[in-house]
Amino acid sequence: MDKKTLFAVVLSVVIIIGSMLIQNKFFPVEEQAVTKTTSATEEETTNAGKSAPKGSEPSVAEKTENVEPKNGEATTAEQTIATGRVEEKKENIKERDIKIDNDLFEVVFSNRGGVIKSFRLKQFRNSDGTAVNMVYSGDSKQYLFNIRFGDFNSNPTTAIFNYRQKSQYKFEFYKEFISPSGVPFILRKEYYFPPHEYLIQLKIYIENSINEYPDLDFNGNAYSLEIGPQIGPKFLKLDNRNDYRRFVYYSGGKRRNVKLKDNLFLQSDRVTWAAIDGKYFTIIAVPDATQYRIVYDSKSIEGLKDRASIFFMRPIIKSSKNVDTFKFYVGPKKREILSRYNFPEKNTYKIGDLHFEEIVQSSILIGWLANILKFFLELFYKLIPNYGVGIILLTLFIKILLFPLTHKSYESTSKMQALSPKIEELKEKYKGKPEKLNQEMAELYKREGVNPLGGCLPMLLQLPIFFAIYNLLNNHFELRGAMFIPGWITDLSAPETIWHFSSFSIPLVGWHDLRLLPFIMLISSFLQSKVSQAPSASSSGSQMGNMKMMTYAMPLIFFFILYDMPSGLVLYWTVQGLFTVIQQLYINNIMKAKSGGDSGGTSGKSKKPKRRR
Repeated sequence: MDKKTLFAVVLSVVIIIGSMLIQNKFFPVEEQAVTKTTSATEEETTNAGKSAPKGSEPSVAEKTENVEPKNGEATTAEQTIATGRVEEKKENIKERDIKIDNDLFEVVFSNRGGVIKSFRLKQFRNSDGTAVNMVYSGDSKQYLFNIRFGDFNSNPTTAIFNYRQKSQYKFEFYKEFISPSGVPFILRKEYYFPPHEYLIQLKIYIENSINEYPDLDFNGNAYSLEIGPQIGPKFLKLDNRNDYRRFVYYSGGKRRNVKLKDNLFLQSDRVTWAAIDGKYFTIIAVPDATQYRIVYDSKSIEGLKDRASIFFMRPIIKSSKNVDTFKFYVGPKKREILSRYNFPEKNTYKIGDLHFEEIVQSSILIGWLANILKFFLELFYKLIPNYGVGIILLTLFIKILLFPLTHKSYESTSKMQALSPKIEELKEKYKGKPEKLNQEMAELYKREGVNPLGGCLPMLLQLPIFFAIYNLLNNHFELRGAMFIPGWITDLSAPETIWHFSSFSIPLVGWHDLRLLPFIMLISSFLQSKVSQAPSASSSGSQMGNMKMMTYAMPLIFFFILYDMPSGLVLYWTVQGLFTVIQQLYINNIMKAKSGGDSGGTSGKSKKPKRRR
């Protein structure tokens, strides 16, 4: 394969990778607490007013303080609806936090609004060792599962609720309100945390004792339930590579990404579930059969710039007692956990066919190949429990597997280099006669036994492997928090840093961190290009120019593309460059030995004649 073709192939790879990164960054793909275990049956039949047996209750810690209204502050519900006000019944209730703790979660409630202030996953840790918190509020002072009387634009209810633990796994917040027409009603929020489940349940009751339904009709909405204002874990920035937040829903047997317009999307169709999707964690909301209108909202709010909220807007209620049931998956994007909810026998709720695993998006074309590579990565990890070592072994395995193709590619390229002077002569001889030139070149290739695409096709066959390993190393859950070298590469799912610029960034590129691994990768890539693109004596001036450009430009292009990418991916690109150098030197020696001297592409010396056997 001539240098122009090789250059075009490599440039195509760069353009594809660059376009993927640019699309992910600027144009993401879019479309429309338990110490004693009991069975679910036992839990459901527990008397709601009876306390759990002594020693079996979740750990409960309370923070109590007296709440006094500020000067001029209303003591009624804080939003004013155009058609009237919802007022809370005055009660002397102290604000407090309630902590529950089970095998999977550590949850902190606030009785102000009956919301969840903190939702920590005990089995998953941040780089600092703390448990992942699925509630991220910034400085907004808004929390998970806010209720708003009216649509999503209404203010959240900040009334202080009564609290009681109904059973070992159920926790309830309740408060009496007065509707705009004066009809009293009680709002109850009942949380259910079954053991060993990442799927929790929230029931919202609105009921009164005078057999009359409250006129909660605010432009066709009774209330809105908010999932947000953002999900964790905490992030420095959402760059759509190292972390992101996207809206996804599942309907009609298909996963669909939400296309926002002016940071909003209103959906009236029924869905199986709707989710806020992060890179490694997610909250998936499963509504009941009520015809909710769903709003996906990423507008910034005070105290939180990067917001991601989903609102379920409940239509007006026409009964004196109403209950709405929601289920929420709050946890990791691991297929083995998510797929439990396809099989009734594998979960407490006895539900199936939810297909939560669809939240883990994979490429239709290369997903199968990424799964094969994942299998071998996990196999190497079992041999040596270090994912950095596993990536190195996987890279070596791929190089060995593809060695026959690579060798064939270099042989074909070498033959094409040897024919370069004859090709140039034909071009000069048949200048202005393209048909005759093509005919003569075809005869030359046939006479010399050379396939002009022989060096190109093996390289093209390697492209799917590159994209598959890019997909694997950029998204594999087990790489999150995986340490390679203590004190340096401590998380293979994130870029490594040796110096953070706290007060400034590097001009033009906007980098805030100095990283060592990308510079090692640059050296590796430069050596790879230098060895692979060594000119032959017959190389023309234009070919020499192309090779020189590839030798210096390509490593720099990949350096800037991969600088802020996860260190696992940069590690792969670094070691594959080093393995390629070793492989190329080995192939050069083989070809030199076969030719009895120079390989036709490593020096300017003339070839020695082959010895006769």
